[in-house]
This record gives sequence, C-alpha cells and structure tokens, in this order.
Amino acid sequence: MLIDSRNGAIELNNFNTLIYKGMLFDQLQQTDFYKQKYHDMWDVKTGYFWYYFNTIDTHGYQLYFNLCFYGDQLHSIHMNTREDTDAKDWNEWSEEKEMLVFYRNNKFLTLLLERPPAQKKENTIPQRFIQISLGQYMVCV
Repeated sequence: MLIDSRNGAIELNNFNTLIYKGMLFDQLQQTDFYKQKYHDMWDVKTGYFWYYFNTIDTHGYQLYFNLCFYGDQLHSIHMNTREDTDAKDWNEWSEEKEMLVFYRNNKFLTLLLERPPAQKKENTIPQRFIQISLGQYMVCV
C-alpha cells in the first residue's frame, strides 16, 4: 500500500487499485478492491454516501477503509486498523479501549515508515509516494 503525499491517492497493490479524491463511483465499482471487499453503504441523505469495506491484511494488521462520496465523486478516505477486541458500539466503548486503538495505529504508522537500512539504500518506492497514518484514522483529502 502506498499513499501519494501530494494528493492523498492510495495505491492498493494487492487489488491493482488506485483510490483518489474526485474518483467517480463508477470507476471504483470496476476495481478489484470494490469487487472483493465491498461490505455496505450508507446514504446520509445530504448528498454524501459512505461506502464500507471488509478489512484487508497488510504488514500483520487488519486495515479497513470507509470511503465518503459526495454525489458520485470521492470526497475523503478514512482508514483504520481493526482488532476483535475493539469496541463494537458505544456500550462497549471506553477510554482505555480507545487508547489501545490509538497506540496500535501509531505502531502501524511506525512500521510503515521504518525500513531496514538495505531497503533505504535500494529505495524501490517512487519518491512521490509516502506511507503514513494519522492517529486513529488516516484521512486523505
């Protein structure tokens, strides 16, 4: 998985998919990611539509995506790690559980950003791409 630091586009190599702001919903529907991982949709009734996807495994973590469309264009991308112990609703929520999610996401960020010295010398990732995570959610706009 690669994130373009200039525009927030996300390349999902395993699904041969590029997700980017302004992407048309019809284009998303044609991707392997959508075909394999689509889970549910919520029409907010304000012109916004949220599309939810099943988790993908990357770097030993379960990562899920929520894509927000305004009309038929991608508005924002939300990503988060997931574990079975995470709160499923407000009744299960606690500050302690929320902090565990926060720390896990920061650990995930560190894993993505740290590369062994050999990899640093042989940088196979184009310079325009950077792998990032921001706190609990990664938001690319």
